[in-house]
Amino acid sequence: MNRHDDTADAAALAHVVDRLGEDGFGAALLAWLAPALHAVHATAFRFDAGLQARVVLTASAGGGAVALQSARVYAGSGLYRHDQLLGALRQHTEAGDEAPAIVRLCRKDIDDPAYGEQLWDRFGLVERLSALSLLDGHWTAFNLYRDRAAGAFAAREVQRFAALAPLLLALLRRHLAALQPTAQAGPAGRIGPEAAAALLLRLPVRLSGREREVCALTLAGHTREGIGLALGIAPSSVATLRRRAYRKLQIHCAGELFALCLPHGRGEGA
Repeated sequence: MNRHDDTADAAALAHVVDRLGEDGFGAALLAWLAPALHAVHATAFRFDAGLQARVVLTASAGGGAVALQSARVYAGSGLYRHDQLLGALRQHTEAGDEAPAIVRLCRKDIDDPAYGEQLWDRFGLVERLSALSLLDGHWTAFNLYRDRAAGAFAAREVQRFAALAPLLLALLRRHLAALQPTAQAGPAGRIGPEAAAALLLRLPVRLSGREREVCALTLAGHTREGIGLALGIAPSSVATLRRRAYRKLQIHCAGELFALCLPHGRGEGA
């Protein structure tokens, strides 16, 4: 890599760091990885104790919606149960390894017809690279995809992804932590969506039903993509609803929203 490439790479990585905790983080991360890995989509999922998947990040090259749409199908349909990634997760858990597990999956290696057709053929995907690790108590997978136009990953690209995996997962962990307004609550712990909705109802400003739902899920620590998946709306609609609510409440961010609601919760012993 020459000096010009080094400078461009550093600038792109700086942009990723600048977007930590913001809606544009996924797009910035994918753009930074593009010169070296030529991935066209990126997703990240977290798995609970029952290995149920939750979407925490989606991004597609050029601002497309394929990553978001496929992630919705993946997490919402239950097809993720046929993902070979879950087998790797179980093996990784038993081994107790701290290093990220790297899982490469090609379309031709998928046996389940519904999983292959609905999640790969439907979106033109041919290969996926995944980095799997335990982040803040949650098994988390960061995934990069290639479609038919881009073709399969080359061996050197797989090696590059494996080398970058610890950094990618560290950035993702910081991003998700920055999205959690409840981190400012200290010992009070995480607030649930129902409790958040009740607190929002006590505020002196009237929000629409949809605005209140978006704000409640924001208080509960959900990402924009996760809120869109939960409510069945696009992330852009989530951003619009949140922006309207913040304007009504005369605030600018999730931290201010939490601070606004916290006195109401404490006043009633919540």
